[in-house]
This record gives sequence, structure tokens and C-alpha cells, in this order.
Amino acid sequence: MSGSSQASPPRTQPVRILHLLGSVEDDGGILSVVRQARDSDSFLHSVLVHGRFRQRRSPELRLERSRWLIAESDSHPRLFLRAFLAAPGLLGIVRRGGFDVVHAHSRGGFALALILSRLPMRTPLVFTNHTYARRVGLYRDAANSGRMTTVVLTPAMARHYGLQAAPGRIEVIPACCDPGLFERPLQPPRRSSPRIRLVGVGNLVRWKKWNLVLDALDRLPVPLRQRLHFTLWGPTPQDPDSQAFAAGLKADIGRRGLAPYVRLAGPTNDVRGAVEDSDVFVLPSTNEPCSVALMEALALGRPAVVSSSGGNVDIVRDGSTGRLFRPDDPEDLARQLAGFAEGHWPTASPDQCRESVRHHSGTAVWERYGRLYRQLPLRPRGP
Repeated sequence: MSGSSQASPPRTQPVRILHLLGSVEDDGGILSVVRQARDSDSFLHSVLVHGRFRQRRSPELRLERSRWLIAESDSHPRLFLRAFLAAPGLLGIVRRGGFDVVHAHSRGGFALALILSRLPMRTPLVFTNHTYARRVGLYRDAANSGRMTTVVLTPAMARHYGLQAAPGRIEVIPACCDPGLFERPLQPPRRSSPRIRLVGVGNLVRWKKWNLVLDALDRLPVPLRQRLHFTLWGPTPQDPDSQAFAAGLKADIGRRGLAPYVRLAGPTNDVRGAVEDSDVFVLPSTNEPCSVALMEALALGRPAVVSSSGGNVDIVRDGSTGRLFRPDDPEDLARQLAGFAEGHWPTASPDQCRESVRHHSGTAVWERYGRLYRQLPLRPRGP
């Protein structure tokens, strides 16, 4: 099942790739990355989602469905049970659809790929790890087993799992953002207010730690706080914990008297507009794997304030394209925000912010995946 550096025989039909996610909601994240994998004369992409999935974003994906596969769960036994139940249906989908590569992304997809790697199937398996999982050994052993090709998003993620890059077997390929962002002229911030406009983009989920922004603003002296305003764009998933977290944010805003400084704006499909209407992008989460929203903000010429953890350290150049604060430290985040309020900005120009992430464009990233797919032991297929 492992990747191979030996070239595959010539093919006269596109390589068909099935991406394993098991998503229930069309809420961005990994789906935003997969959406950049456009069909071409060489590759056709389909996505395996949960049966309840409803497509709400564009461009539209070519979908396959499973009643069993789920993308995420706090329980690894539950993930593996659901994957085990999904395996027979997945084998049928691969056979009927003539898929040449099975490419897993979510943790549920990983569990299913791990089960498939033990079966006598000839279809190559690829797993892109999009998370900083606690069960490091499980993912490291799978990567080193040779039964599937493993992709991690950044050098920091490779270090987290103790992996060394090995072409065709363990690869470092980042997440990506819309290549169209690099084609439009950069828009300077629209100055409708004397305050510095901070913006965050992402789901209202606990691990994103949006509460740290509230904690930081609450620590600032009032004269500095009055120079800032934070707008958070993003939906609240339907699970009980996310609903409770969002309700807690709203309560904290009222309890701390932060309503003049914070706006929870809700979902948006216009990330570009949200970022262009801001001055600084803020991402408070710890061990963020490789944030698409962060790359989009830099591609639009905005500096960023992010925690010095996860993929952030491979994306943001501290003092140049943004500022890093100590993970989970609202006092240090407050210090970085105070620097902006006092006029101390990172040194990179908007053009330099954009150029720093050009290699994260969807075109560049999926060209790298194309080279990887071609290295796999694909079966020749004629017209």
C-alpha cells in the first residue's frame, strides 16, 4: 500500500481519487482544502461524506455517501467502530466508481484507511493528517508501517509526530487557499473608523479559543481598548459543546462590558470581504494545524496575531508578517494587541505578506499532490 518512487505505467484516463472525510456539515475546514482540488484531464476528485451531509458552499463537490463514516469524535473506539461498519460499503464504492487512489483526511477517514490497509486491496492509500492528535504513537506507527502514504501539513507537525520526510512515503505538503486571492489587486484597509479593526474567522468551537481574545481585551487599559474592535465571523456547529461555548462567549461579552469592542457576526461565505474590511487578523487557537483563514488573510495583505504553536510558526514570520504570542496566555496576547493600538506594526508590507504564502495557493499545493499521486503504484487503465 505504500508509495513508490517508480513511475506508474502511462494512463489514457484521468486518475480518480476518492477523498474520505465523513463530514456531516459543510462548514469549511478540510472541505475548503479539498475544494481546491479541481478536476482536470489528469485527475477527477470525489468526496465520501456522511449520508446527512448537505452541500452549502461552492464550488460543488462530486459526492459519495456513507451512513456509517463520521469525520471526528472524542472517542477513538467510536471512530474505529464506525469505520469498521463503513468498510464494506467503501469497498463497493471504490469498485463501482473505478477509483484509483483512496485519500483519507479526517480522523474518521484515517481509521477507515487503517482498516483498509489490512485488507487485500490493490488501491493505494494516502492519509493527510490535519490535526495535532494526542495519540502520537498511533499516527506515527501508521506512517512508518509502509501500508499507506502519510502527508503532514508543516515541518512543525512532522516534529510533533516524530516523522522524517521520505519521498513517496512521508511527505510534507501544506494546506491551501484559493489561488484567486493572489490574482486580485491588494485592497488597502477601508478606513471607516479610527479604531484598529481586528478580525477572526472560524467556527465557534472550544478548541479555537476565541475566549482568549475576550480575556486579552479585558486586560487592556481602557484608553488602549478603545482603539481596538474585534469582529468574529463564523458559524456555531450544532453539537452541544459548541452551542455552550458560543453561549458562554456571548455571556462574557455582556458580563465584562465588552459589547462596544466585540461583535459576533455569525456565518459568512465572503471571507475575502470580511478580511478586507479589517486591519489585523487574529487566531488564538493552540496547535492550529495549518489555518486556511490565516493564509487567506496574509494573501489579502493583512498581518496576523497568532499563538506560537502548531503550523502558525511555519506560516507567520514574527515581527514581519505578524506577531506571535505565547499559547494560552491572554496576558501576552493583550501585550501584542496593545502594540498595534500604540502604533507598533510588523515590518512586512501588504505585498510581502501576500508573497509569504504564495506557495500555499491551491494551484501550487495540488500540483504537489499530483506529483505524489503519479508516484503511487497505479494500475494501468485504458479507454
